[in-house]
Amino acid sequence: MADRGVSGVTTRAVTARAGLPHGSFHYCFDSKADLFAAVLGRELRAVLGAAFAPPVVPLAPVERIEHGLRARLDLVMDRPGHALALAELIAFSRRDPELVDLARWEQAEYRRHVTRDVDEWSAADGLRWSVPTAQVAALLIAVADGIGTAWLADRDGESARGSVALAARAVASLLEGTTA
Repeated sequence: MADRGVSGVTTRAVTARAGLPHGSFHYCFDSKADLFAAVLGRELRAVLGAAFAPPVVPLAPVERIEHGLRARLDLVMDRPGHALALAELIAFSRRDPELVDLARWEQAEYRRHVTRDVDEWSAADGLRWSVPTAQVAALLIAVADGIGTAWLADRDGESARGSVALAARAVASLLEGTTA
């Protein structure tokens, strides 16, 4: 997918790249939609693992948010071809009637996991939000995706890192009893 785009992902291309007989594809996946779901699931776990990895030293809330957003941006900057392929897959799945559920699933899973992680972090650090954590999670996802997309377009790392810092302060301003 990173080499040829979503349209280049055929069962024959996948098995050839893996060095397997063509018929072996269906031993692992029922369809290309299942393959794409596996790709998105793996990506979701990688993003969440990076963004919500506990910092080595305790951080203030704004720094913790910035740490997570920067980790997400670093994944995009380290592998832009990979990030572009995933963005193409999501856009493609939104238009394809057979894959539209995949885009919905990916977004719902992303929100569910980020909400859970924000809840856990908030409870561990005794933080209270002025809005439901599901809204905080949706905002974090939108911000992270937007900053990554902007970087993919302009490759301006300084601007992207500035956006991360600004976004972290804005999100932290939703915390009760703290100043961002």
